[in-house]
Amino acid sequence: MLAAAAAPIAAGSAAAAGGAFEVPEPHKGSKFVATPDTDGCCTTAAPSPALTYAADPNWSRQSTEVPTSDIESFTGLGDSASEDETQERFVVAPPLILPPPGLSLEEEEEEDEKPKLRGFFHALMLRCLSARTHVALFRGMQYRGNRMMVFSLEPDCYDSFIDHNVQASLVALFSEEEEEDEGDDEDICQSYRDFIKKAGDLVPPNSLLRSFVAMRFAKGTLARCQGQNPQTIALMHVVVKTLLVQEMLLRQIPLDKRAYSTCPASDWDLFGENIVGALERYFETCSKDLAKLLNADSSEGLQFDSCDLFDGRMFRHVFHFVIDRGLAKKGKVAADLCKFSDFVLTELNFLWKEAGSKEEFFPILVDQLKDLPGIKPPGLPAKSAPRPTPELTDIKSDFLAELEKAREIKHITVFDGTDEERDECLWQNYNWSPPAHLDMVKEEETMEKNEAERKMEEKMKLKGKVSARDLEFQKKFQMKRRQMALRSLHAYAKSLTGSDKLHPPIIMKEDPKEEKGKDKKDDKKDAKGSKADDKKDDKEKLSKKHLELLEKRKLEEEEKIKEHDRNQMKQWDPNLDALAEITDLDKLEKEMLDLLLGFHRITDSFVGFPAVSSAFKTSEMQCKVVLKALKSIRASFKKMLLDRQPADKQVQARRLVRYFLCIVQEAMNSFGKADIDGKGIKALQESLVSVGFPKSAEKIFAIWKDNQQKLAQAAAEASAAADKDKGGKDDKKKGKDDKKGKDDKKGKDDKDKKDKKDKKDKKGDKDDKDEDGEKDLDSYKVKKEKVETCWSGVGEDEYAFQLQYMGQYMTRTVGNAKDPLGRVNFKPDRWQRDLLDIVDAEKSALIVAPTASGKTFIGYYVMDKVLRTDNDGVAVYVAPSKALVNQVSAEIYARFSSKTYPMHSKNELLGVFLKEYNSAGGVMEAGKWKNCQVLVTIPHILEMLLISPSMQDWVKRLRWVVFDEVHCIGGEDGLQWEHTMQLIPCPFIALSATVAEPQHFHSWLGRINEKKEQSKVEIVVHTERWNDLYKYIYTGGALRPLHPFCCLMEQSVRLQGLSSDLTLTPQEMVQLFTEVSKIIGSNPLWDPLSPMKYFSNRVGFMTKLDAREYERDLKKTFLELVKADALDSAGFSKLKIALQYPAEQQAGSASAFKPPGRAIADEEGDGETPSGLADFQKMGKGSGYMQPATLYKLFKDLDNMAALPAIVFNFSRKEIDRMLTKLIQELKDRQTDKYYGTEEAAFRSKKIMERRNAEYQAKKTAYEQALKMKESKNQEAKASRKNAEEGDRGAVKNEAVDVSEDIGEEPQPPLDLADEIDMEFSFHSPKALGQWQEEINEMLKEMKFRGVSQHLIDGLRRGVGMHHEGCKTNYKQAVEILFRRGYLKVVFAGSTLALGINMPCRSTIFCGDSLELNGLMFRQMAGRAGRRGFDLLGQVVFLDMAFLKIRSLIASDLSTLTGEFMLSPTMLLRALHEWELICLEEESERPIFRTKEEIARCISPMFSAPFFRSKTADLETQVAYHTRFSVDLLYREGLLSNNGYTRGLANLVTHLFETEPANIVLARLLSKGLLHEYLKREAKNERKGDRKSHLTVKLVSILSWLLYRRRLPSILPKERATRKKHLPSAGSPELPQLPEKILLEVQAYNESVFEHVQQLAWTVASTRKIGEVDMALPMSQKAFRSGWDPRGEPFTDPKGSDLAARIIKQMTRYRARSPFSAISGEGDEFSCTADLVNSARNVLHLDMNSFPTIAQPMLIQEGLEPTNSWMLDFMIHGKIKYLWEDNGIGPTKAWKLISDFREAVKKATVAIKSFAPEGDIVLKTFDALGAEIEKYLKGEGGR
Repeated sequence: MLAAAAAPIAAGSAAAAGGAFEVPEPHKGSKFVATPDTDGCCTTAAPSPALTYAADPNWSRQSTEVPTSDIESFTGLGDSASEDETQERFVVAPPLILPPPGLSLEEEEEEDEKPKLRGFFHALMLRCLSARTHVALFRGMQYRGNRMMVFSLEPDCYDSFIDHNVQASLVALFSEEEEEDEGDDEDICQSYRDFIKKAGDLVPPNSLLRSFVAMRFAKGTLARCQGQNPQTIALMHVVVKTLLVQEMLLRQIPLDKRAYSTCPASDWDLFGENIVGALERYFETCSKDLAKLLNADSSEGLQFDSCDLFDGRMFRHVFHFVIDRGLAKKGKVAADLCKFSDFVLTELNFLWKEAGSKEEFFPILVDQLKDLPGIKPPGLPAKSAPRPTPELTDIKSDFLAELEKAREIKHITVFDGTDEERDECLWQNYNWSPPAHLDMVKEEETMEKNEAERKMEEKMKLKGKVSARDLEFQKKFQMKRRQMALRSLHAYAKSLTGSDKLHPPIIMKEDPKEEKGKDKKDDKKDAKGSKADDKKDDKEKLSKKHLELLEKRKLEEEEKIKEHDRNQMKQWDPNLDALAEITDLDKLEKEMLDLLLGFHRITDSFVGFPAVSSAFKTSEMQCKVVLKALKSIRASFKKMLLDRQPADKQVQARRLVRYFLCIVQEAMNSFGKADIDGKGIKALQESLVSVGFPKSAEKIFAIWKDNQQKLAQAAAEASAAADKDKGGKDDKKKGKDDKKGKDDKKGKDDKDKKDKKDKKDKKGDKDDKDEDGEKDLDSYKVKKEKVETCWSGVGEDEYAFQLQYMGQYMTRTVGNAKDPLGRVNFKPDRWQRDLLDIVDAEKSALIVAPTASGKTFIGYYVMDKVLRTDNDGVAVYVAPSKALVNQVSAEIYARFSSKTYPMHSKNELLGVFLKEYNSAGGVMEAGKWKNCQVLVTIPHILEMLLISPSMQDWVKRLRWVVFDEVHCIGGEDGLQWEHTMQLIPCPFIALSATVAEPQHFHSWLGRINEKKEQSKVEIVVHTERWNDLYKYIYTGGALRPLHPFCCLMEQSVRLQGLSSDLTLTPQEMVQLFTEVSKIIGSNPLWDPLSPMKYFSNRVGFMTKLDAREYERDLKKTFLELVKADALDSAGFSKLKIALQYPAEQQAGSASAFKPPGRAIADEEGDGETPSGLADFQKMGKGSGYMQPATLYKLFKDLDNMAALPAIVFNFSRKEIDRMLTKLIQELKDRQTDKYYGTEEAAFRSKKIMERRNAEYQAKKTAYEQALKMKESKNQEAKASRKNAEEGDRGAVKNEAVDVSEDIGEEPQPPLDLADEIDMEFSFHSPKALGQWQEEINEMLKEMKFRGVSQHLIDGLRRGVGMHHEGCKTNYKQAVEILFRRGYLKVVFAGSTLALGINMPCRSTIFCGDSLELNGLMFRQMAGRAGRRGFDLLGQVVFLDMAFLKIRSLIASDLSTLTGEFMLSPTMLLRALHEWELICLEEESERPIFRTKEEIARCISPMFSAPFFRSKTADLETQVAYHTRFSVDLLYREGLLSNNGYTRGLANLVTHLFETEPANIVLARLLSKGLLHEYLKREAKNERKGDRKSHLTVKLVSILSWLLYRRRLPSILPKERATRKKHLPSAGSPELPQLPEKILLEVQAYNESVFEHVQQLAWTVASTRKIGEVDMALPMSQKAFRSGWDPRGEPFTDPKGSDLAARIIKQMTRYRARSPFSAISGEGDEFSCTADLVNSARNVLHLDMNSFPTIAQPMLIQEGLEPTNSWMLDFMIHGKIKYLWEDNGIGPTKAWKLISDFREAVKKATVAIKSFAPEGDIVLKTFDALGAEIEKYLKGEGGR
C-alpha cells in the first residue's frame, strides 16, 4: 500500500490513526505532497493527469473502480463550468482532480511557501484548462448513490492572457533546483535485506517494513544523543522506546481493540512543544527512507506492504503511561509494570539492539525528566458512552406488518404513541382544512393551453354570450387541431420506411363480450361436429382422377415457370455475354453490380443475388445465370490483364476481385447443395484459382463432393425403400373374373406404354450420366497448375487477404431460416426465436444486444399479441426520452393502425403520457390515454400510475411492459426505473445495448419477480453486431484508421486484461497479427495464429463467426504474450506506434489506405510515409472542428467515399449552432466564389442571369397579357349574365363562354446563381428530392410559417440539420423525417439522438469534449452507424479530439450497472397512502380492482430489494430497517397516525414527492405557521418600485433553500457584477441566510433527521458483529489483525499489567463506527454528516442520499451550507443569460432548472389550494409566483 510515494504512506497512516491534525509537514524534497484534510483523509496531488487514492476509511465503500461522477460546477477562476458525469470503470484520462485554491497549510510553514504552493496549483489548473482538460476539486466532494459530486472547471474557463502571465511569474518557482540529499552512500536495500535476515521469525512479514524504518530512526536518534545533556538523552531514549513499544502493540493488538480515549496533545505542554518535533523528524526520516527504497534499482523482491505505519494515539497513550508511571515509580518503568509476554520482550530487545544499544530494553528511565517543565501528564478523559437502544413508536398497520414478515426488526424498543395534533396553528389560526384526497394523476394529466387555445378562450370571454355559431366555430377549431395532429403523426410514421408492412392487419372478428353469449350455440354445434369432420375427411380422400388433374396442373405451372425463365434467359444472354467484352474497370464494375444486384440496390451485398432472384423463378436457372456471369467476368479479367494495370488502378482491380469472390461465395452458399453440377463446381474452382485462392477452391470442392455423396446416398435409400414397398405387396388381382382380367390386360398395355416412355426418359438420363454420373466426382477437382492466373495481388496468404479486404462481405451465419411458427415475416436469428418463445410462454426477459442487431422487434411483437387477444388488455412501452417516445408512437401507429374497434367503443389504439402532455390516437386530450391499448410513456409517469390508488383499475388491465434502453436505471433518473420494475404486476421485456455484467442485473430482476410471485425472468445476451465499426481519426486533412490496440495502456492490460467489449474488425485482426509477429519474431504461441495456418484446415470462405473465433484466440494469446513478457514494455510501445501506420500507408505503396465505403470499398489516394504522419499519442484537443473549411472538406471526403449520411455528435449546444451556421455560410461563400469569384466567372454568370431575366420578362409579359384577356372575358360574361337577367334572350348564348381558362402560375423572378442550390455546395440527396419533392417543399414552407430561423431552413435545403434539446419540436421532427428519407446527409446532434432514435447513418463523427461523453454514451452514439439492412459496415470518426479522450472511450470497460440507493420516506408515505385508500374502499364495500395481497406483493420489493451493489453492506437489511425508521420519522413529523393512516399535511407531502426533502420541510414550516408569519411581516415592507421587496421574491428566497438547491464551493469570487442594470441579489452568488425562526426550524429538522440516521446506523450495525471484513482496507483489501497472535496475548496478565489495564479502562464500546475510525477514540456519537458517512462500518452504505436534510453542512459549521442564489437572482432580473455570468449556470441547465422550479411551485399551489381558504396569503403568493416565473420564461418580464 505504498500508493505512489513515501510521504502519503506516513501521513496517511497517521491521519487514519490519530486524525489529520497530527500529521507533520512532509519532506520538502519529495516529488509528491501529502495534504491531510479535516476529515482525516490524506490525499496526494501530483502534476500529472492521474488520481491517487489514500487507504483510509473515507474510501471504505469503494472498489478499485473509479466511481461515477456528477460534476457540480461553479466559478473557480471567474468563469463557470457545467454539470456532467463520467461512468468508466477504467479511466485512461480522468479529469485532473486537484486541491482547491484555498489549500490549507501548516501554521508553522514559512510565509512565502503558502502563496508559492497555491500559485503552483493555480498554474497547474490553468495549464490543464489550456489543454482542454476538465479540472475537478476535492473540497466539497460528496457521494450520492452511484455518483460522486464535485465542483469542476470546464476548459471554457481558460484565459490565455491570464495563463501566460501566471506561467511567466512562476518560472522562477518551477526552475528552482531540488535540494540535494545529504551525503549518504549507504545501500538501503542491502540494509533492509540484512535486517530481514537477522529478524528471521521474530518479525512477521507484514511488519518488516514498519519495524525497519522504526529501527533506523531509533538508531539515528541514539547516534545523535552523543554529546547531548543528560535530560535530552533521557527524553530521546523515552521517545524511541515508546515508538518501539507502539510498534510491538501495532503487531499484537487487533484493530478493533485499539479504540480508546486518551489525552489530547494540546492539553500536554511537553508533548506539544517537544515530542511533536521529534515525530516530525521521524516522519521525515520515513519519507526519505521509503523514497530511497522505492527508487532504488535493487529493490526487487523486497517486502513493501505496510498499511499501519504509525498510530499517533497509541504512541501518545503509551508515552502518557511511561511518564505517568515512571514518575510514580521513582523514575523508571520496569518490565513487570507492563507484564509483556516473553515473545514480545524478545522482539523488543531485538529491535533495541538493532538500534545500536547494548543494554536490555527495560527498564525505561525517566528520572532525569522529573524537573522538565510541563512533564506532568494531564488526566485521561472520560471515554465515550455507548449509544442507547433506539425507541420507536408502535405503528399498527397491516401493510407494515406484511413488509416486516421478511425480516424481523431487532435492537429497538417499541412504545405506544399518541396521535397528538401537530397542525393546530393551520387549522385554528388560518382556517386550513385537510382535503379528502389529492389525485396526482389528474394533476399530471392537466396540460397547458397553447397560444391558439388561449387566444380562443380570451376571445370567447370578451364576447360574453356564446352563440351557436361560436360553438360551431369552436367545434371546427378542435376538429382542425385533431386533423393537424393526425396529419403530423401520419407524416412522421410514413418516414419509418416499411413499418406498415411488418404486421398482418389486426381484425377482431368477434367482440369478446359477445363471445360469452355464443358459448351455448357452440355447444349445440358440438353434436354436429363429427358429421362435419366426416365430410372434411371425404374431401381429403380425393379420387385418383382428381389427383391426376392436380398433378397435371402442377406440371403445367412448373412448365410455365420454366418457360418464363427461358424467355428471361434470352433477354439476359446478351448482357451476360457483353460482360466478357468489357476492358474498362469502371464499366465492368458498374455493369456487374447492375446486372446481379439491380439498379436500386441499397448495399453492394451479393446475398441472394437480388436482381437475379427477382428475374428468374427457379434456382436451376439462377445458378446458370450466375455461373455464366462468372465465366464472362473471368474472360474480361483476362482481356484487361489485371496484373499489368497501372499502379493507380490496382486498388480498383482489387475491388473487382473482391466482388468476384463474393459472387463465387454466394453461388456456393445458394446453389452448392443441389443446383451446381460437376461443370459448375469446376467453373467455381477455376474462378477462385485464377485470382489466387487455391485453398478456398479445395475447400469448396470438398464441400460440394460431400453434398453430392449425401444426395446420392439419400436417393439410393429412397429407391431401396420404394422397391421394398413394391415387392411386399400381394397380388390382389389373382382369382378375379374375366372382366377383371380384361382390365388387367388393359392395365398391362398401359404399363407397357409407360415402360417404353420410361426407357426413353432413361436414355436421356443416361446421356447426362455419361457426362456427370459415370465419372468419378474427383475428376471435377481442378489442379492449380492447369489454371491460368488472372491476378496475383492476393499474395501467399489468401486468408489474410480475406481478413484484410472481405470483412464487410463475410457471410453472417444468422437469420437463415424462417420462423417455423410464422410469428414474424422475416428470418429471425436463433436468439430472436428464443425471444419469441419466451414471450409466447409469458415469461419476462432481459435482452442485451448491440445497437442495430434487431432486438427492438420483440417489443412490437408483444404489442401485436396484446392487440390481437382482445380490446381490453394494455401494453406499455417505457422510453427514457421524449424524442424516443415520439418515434415509438409513430412506429406503433404505422404498424398497428389497421386495428379497428366497435363503432361506439371508447377504445383507442395508441396513447402517450408525458409530463408535458398526454394524448390518445395522436390527439392531445387530457385523460383519454386511459382508453388506449398501447401506452407509450416515461418511467416517472408509469411509477405514478402504478402507485396511484385511483389507477388500479387500469393497472389490472396491464398485460406487458417493455422497457427500452433499460441501462438508464443507472442514470440520474434511475430511481423511477427501479420503482417501475418493482411495481409492475405483469411480465416485462427489458432491452439494452450497453449493460455491463448483465448477470447481476438479471439476478436482481429474478429476485424481484420471485418476491412478487411472478414468472421467471430469462436472459438473452447477443454480443455480435450485424455490421462492424471501423474507427478513424481525421487529422491533417485526411482520415487515418485507428486500431483499438493503439488505445491500450500496458499497465492496465497486464493487470486487468482487455475490455470485455473491445472488438476488432477482420482487417484489424490481421494487422495485429502482422505487427506483433514483426516485433516478437517466431513464437510457438503466436505463430499458429497465422491466418494461413489457422484457417487452411478449417474453412474456405470465412464467415463472421469464423472471424470472431479467430479474434478470441488472437486476444487470448496476446494477453498470454504480455503476461509472459514475450511482448515487453518496449515491444508494447513499438506495437502501438506500428498499428498507427498500416502497411498500405508505408512508403512504396501504390496508394494510401482509405476507409472502405458502402458501395466503394477502397478509394484512390496519395501515399504518405509514416514519417509524415502525426503520432496519435501526441494529439491534443484541437479547435479545427469549429472551422467551416475543415467541416466542408471532411463531409466532402466522406461523400466521395459513399460514407454519408453522418451524424456529428457534440454536447455543446452553442458549438452545434455555430458549426451549422458556419458550414451553411461556407457553402454559400464557396458557391458565390464559384460564380463571381473571378472576372471570367462573374462575366459568365452575368450572361446566364441576363438570359434568365430575359426569359422571365417574356414569361411575365405573356402572363400579364393572359391575365388581361381573362379579365376581359370575365367582364363580357358578367355583362351577358346581366342582360340575361333583364330578359335579353340573345345574351344567353354568351353564358357558354369559358372564363376559367388556366393561365398558369405567375412567373417568379429567377434566383441568382449564388443563391440557388448547387450540388457541389450541398449535401442533400437529389434522388430523395426527386422522390419526395412535394412533401419536402411543403415541410420547408411549414417550417418558415412556424417561425423557424431562416438559416436553419437554408441548412435543410442544403442537406444539413441539427438536433438538440433547444430546437423546436417541429424542426426536430422535420430533421428526423428528412434524414430517414435520405434527403439530409449531415446532422449535428447532441445527446438527443443517442438513445434508440431510428436515424440510420453510415458514419458517426465525434468532436468537442464533455464529461457527459463517457464510455456508455460513446457506445450508444457510435452504434448509430452501420444499421442492419442499410449498410455493410459503419464508420466512427474522431475529429479534433484529444487522444487521451479517444483512448478512454475505446479502451475503457463499461461501468457496472447499479441503481440509486435512495431510501425515501416520501415513497413510503405514498405507499401507505395508497394502502389507506384501498382499505377505505374495502370498508365502504366499493369494488377493489386488485386484491390487497397482490398490491402488497408488488409494493414490498421497493422496501426490501434495492438495485444497488455493495461488496460489504447488507443492503436488504438496511432497507428493511430504514423502512421501519422512516415510519417513525413520518410519525414524528405529524404525517402519520399510529394506525398507519396519513394525517395532517401528508397529502401535500405526497403530492410534492419529487422534491424530497423540500416537501417535508415545507409541510413543517406550514404546520407551525412560520411561512404565514414571515409573509405577513414582509407584506408590510413591500414597495411596488422595489423588486426585491415583492412577496414573490421574498418567498423565492425561502424556497431557493428547499427546491433544486445547488451547492457553492467554499471559495467564491469576490467580484460583483459590473453592469448597470439587471443586477442580481446583494450577496450573489450566495443565497442570503434564512430568517431566524425559519432557520432555527430547518436546523431543528436537520438535527432530528441526523439523529434518526445515527440510530438507524447503530441498529443496522448491531445485526452483524465486527469481523474480518471490517478489518480490510477497501482498495487493496489488505487485512489488519482481527485476532490475537497465535502465540497468545501480548500481556501475560492483562489484569495485572498497568499498561493493559490503562488501555482496557479507556476502551470505547462501538457498533456503527468503522474500526479504522474508532481508533480515534470516538464511539457511536457522530459529530456531523461527513463523520457519519466517512466513518460508518461497511455493513452500511451511507451517503448524502441517506440524509433527507436541507443544506446540512457536511462538516461542523454554523448555519447552513452555502447555496447558489440562482433562482432568487432570476426572479430579480428575469434574465437567463446573466445566470451564466453571476451563478455559473449555463443556458440549457438554467432553463431546465427554472422549468422544474416552476412545476414544483405549480404543484405546491395546487396542493395548498386544496387545504387553504381563498385569500390565504401563502396561497396567493404561491399563485403569483407561478405566474411570474411563467411570464419571465416567456420573455414577457424583466426586459
